Amino acid sequence: MAFNKGYELKKFEAHWEKLRIEYAAAGMAEDAIQKMYDYDRQQFNSERTCIERTQEFTAPAYESTEEEASPLILRYQEAITTTDTYHETKRSFAWIGEIEDENLLAALEQLSDSDLELITLYAYEEYDTVEISKLFGTTKQNISKKIRRITNFIKNFQIRVV
Repeated sequence: MAFNKGYELKKFEAHWEKLRIEYAAAGMAEDAIQKMYDYDRQQFNSERTCIERTQEFTAPAYESTEEEASPLILRYQEAITTTDTYHETKRSFAWIGEIEDENLLAALEQLSDSDLELITLYAYEEYDTVEISKLFGTTKQNISKKIRRITNFIKNFQIRVV
């Protein structure tokens, strides 16, 4: 069971009220009694801190609820858990996320979805220009021009960045 500071402090204060009366009746000076109280209160706080930081460090069982786990393990799990905030700007083109060259990645992110679809079919899925022209409903020459335009854009973009 966890340490209940309020309850324990109430017991501590009640105990000290009795001690103050006993010490005063025995003839102790008020400042000496206060120093003893301060020392005991410091020990009380130290013990409370020790109890809070030395709880059983067990992971929650699969069948148990999270409330049954040690507060320390829960704080530890929270401390080591990371949240991945990365999100792809072009979700339908997952292969872009595999690119490690930051300049190339930045250039690809500047392209339109139709240009990315063309590059995906040509470079990633290895379609030839004839197959792509049938998919796009245009001529092979038009597809070749678009591929050259995209290639030149990427080269020029990388030169500007470097």
